[in-house]
Amino acid sequence: MTGVAGVSARESEVLAGVGAHLTNAEIAARLGISIRTVESHVSALLRKAGAVDRRALAAMAATGITAPPPATVLPSALTPLIGRTAERAALIAALDEHRQVTVVGPGGIGKTRLALAAAAELLGRPAEDVTYVDLVPVTDTEMVASAVAEALGGREHAGRSATDTVVARLGGRAALLVLDNCEHLSDGVVALVERLLTNCPGVRVLTVGRARLLTPYEWVFPVSGMSDGDAAELFRARAEASGAAGLVTDVQRVTAICRRLDGMPLAIELAAARLPALGLDGLEAGLADRMRLLAGGRPAEHRHRSLASAVDWSYALLSGAQRMVLRRVSVFATPFTAPDAAGLLDGWPPAGPDGIAAVLATLTEQSLLTVTPDPAGTRYRALETIRQYGADRLAEAGELAEAHARHLRWCLVLAGTFSELLDTADWPARFDRAADELRAALSQVVAGAEPSEAGWQLSFG
Repeated sequence: MTGVAGVSARESEVLAGVGAHLTNAEIAARLGISIRTVESHVSALLRKAGAVDRRALAAMAATGITAPPPATVLPSALTPLIGRTAERAALIAALDEHRQVTVVGPGGIGKTRLALAAAAELLGRPAEDVTYVDLVPVTDTEMVASAVAEALGGREHAGRSATDTVVARLGGRAALLVLDNCEHLSDGVVALVERLLTNCPGVRVLTVGRARLLTPYEWVFPVSGMSDGDAAELFRARAEASGAAGLVTDVQRVTAICRRLDGMPLAIELAAARLPALGLDGLEAGLADRMRLLAGGRPAEHRHRSLASAVDWSYALLSGAQRMVLRRVSVFATPFTAPDAAGLLDGWPPAGPDGIAAVLATLTEQSLLTVTPDPAGTRYRALETIRQYGADRLAEAGELAEAHARHLRWCLVLAGTFSELLDTADWPARFDRAADELRAALSQVVAGAEPSEAGWQLSFG
């Protein structure tokens, strides 16, 4: 009984499980979908095949009830997704409510894994087509639609554009289109998504990148670091895979290491892989220079072979002025304001105080800085990984000594405001933050090759 109309690719997979006499729970585990979804597929197969019960359906499976393979298969994960249960549920809920959702976050934070997990769950729904397109190989915004058309199996015809081809393929379908790594092609992605949402009422789009698309219809889903429990479990699992399960004996120390890594999955995985050679003591000591410690291996996705390469991709997309500001503000150890950054950069060619706020906003949009709430106004913060990356770029540009000297002078001015802090309602938090910044400056003074007058003033008042 071959060629039954309307049997989807996912239903064919479920049917194969039924033919192998697997339970619904076993099929769900094999395909990475929920048991309820498996039950829905089985009911649909019984109806489409005209089978009276599950035993008859299993018998029919041997005769080959098949469906053509999908145009695009979701990439297979090399390792299981650990944690992110709440985030995955929230992302699916966002996709159920909004037609265009953008998953944003810094490199290595796990955006793609989360998006693929949500897409796999949606792929398990009856009558739900899912197509995944990785845009990393695409270098021209004009080629975005062509890449999507190719993934959908559509061919361009004379007189019809790639965008028209995509619209024709998706026009009458209920489908989810996943566009990954969009940050370098935002204009092309926006143009295509707008056409799809306008002309294909059954289509939803999940875009993944390090920056928002900044469109009125976009629902932004930010991804941050993992929770302590999920991060520690990820570390344990990867350490076990590296043959070092016996070294993960102190959960508190592991949790502290994961916090220092900002809960970033890529950093945690790379750290766990170094555990057999370094142990927890070596990891704790080496995190002060994590860019070299967590160099990683050479996976197919070169952007994720190390922490540095994960940030390189974002850094390369910035203008010269934006790169300059990012590396120079990396000397701030605590959240800082736009006036703080302007004061640090004032008179340092080619940067001046004008336009600093706009650059900081752009760096935030690119997931290289985060905004932290503060009663006194907007403050910016860089993850520790970004700070260390910026310090490396400062050294590379020959600006490290100048940056630390300027930061030290800025801290002297800050120290002079301590008495003013006592007159504010939030003085304890502001005092603690100021003290942390001063301690960071003093640590640079101690590490410096030569003493400076500003260093003596800050040290001894």
